[in-house]
Amino acid sequence: MEQGTYTIDASLQRLLGAQDISMGDVQEIKHLIRGGSVIDWRRLYFRSLPAVNDFLRVAQYDPDNRAEMERLQTVHRNAVDYLTQALGIDIPSVLARPHRLQNVFLYASNPDGPHQSLACMILKVMHVINHLEARQLLYYLPSSERELFSRVEKRVSKTVMRMIELGFVIEEYVSSEKTKDSLITKILSKRRSTAAQVFDRIRFRIITSARKNVIPILYYLNRHLFPFPHVIPGESSNTVAPVATLVEEAFGFRPEDDDEALSPAFNRFTHREFRVISFVVDVPLRVDDLIDQTAQRQLSRFGHVVFIPTEFQVFDRASYFLNESGPAAHSHYKERQVQEVIKRLYASEETGGGPVQGDDID
Repeated sequence: MEQGTYTIDASLQRLLGAQDISMGDVQEIKHLIRGGSVIDWRRLYFRSLPAVNDFLRVAQYDPDNRAEMERLQTVHRNAVDYLTQALGIDIPSVLARPHRLQNVFLYASNPDGPHQSLACMILKVMHVINHLEARQLLYYLPSSERELFSRVEKRVSKTVMRMIELGFVIEEYVSSEKTKDSLITKILSKRRSTAAQVFDRIRFRIITSARKNVIPILYYLNRHLFPFPHVIPGESSNTVAPVATLVEEAFGFRPEDDDEALSPAFNRFTHREFRVISFVVDVPLRVDDLIDQTAQRQLSRFGHVVFIPTEFQVFDRASYFLNESGPAAHSHYKERQVQEVIKRLYASEETGGGPVQGDDID
């Protein structure tokens, strides 16, 4: 057995299409659940060129497509220019002009190599540049928000249907989009919220039969729907069980470097007994077919992918039943939220629009 990998049982091997689970896989799952920033990572965990290519495909870049790889190489050059010119960091030629771009990912995954830290720096800056340019591309698209949401829904539904065909125990799968009234209520209920900060306008709920199934579901989504760096920091919640416990229940081993802490719900209207694993990711979406041919040359500098913030909620059946049958039910949540909006609007009238005592910062 390769150091840092764990063999999983045959049933999981058939579901996941993998014979073993590495510490890198565990780190990626923990990243989803905890909602940290990939900019703070010190290393990656790619073990081979095919693994890097699989990651690029999930990010909607085809390693066999010359134009798409040239686009990534441009992003890479811009990242190197930023590091050398803006920060004064010397980048060795093996990273500044790699034989193939995938090598940078492999250098970043080798903790014993001389260039691991610098390779990580390059990839982090590439990540930021790629997101900035994707946001610019989004502004130029002629498509409606509804059309983009529909495309995300089709991508997610196709992935979930494939999971069910493979044998994942998914008892319920629901997609939803916030109504206009819900958006207004959410913005009014949060002291620092604006429309631009509402990340869960489109949401997917997955309910499985048992808690041990949650981690394999997250593993598959991460491998086939969205890359782990696309998790939006600070928007994850785990009130089900410690990550180490969930991994042990699913894979049969316990991560050694894990703590027992849960990450409580970040929404103050959520009841303390509410049990869920939720996170928000930028789902990558190809839009090259939506760009008018006359504008393709002008917009090609922004790439062919945009990102749609999307919330995922994963429950085991027992947790979901307890949520809906007790004080954590969604109806109670909405009532607490509505009462806060009414209170806030009345208070703003009484104080002339000034700050209210006890104003929160979430």
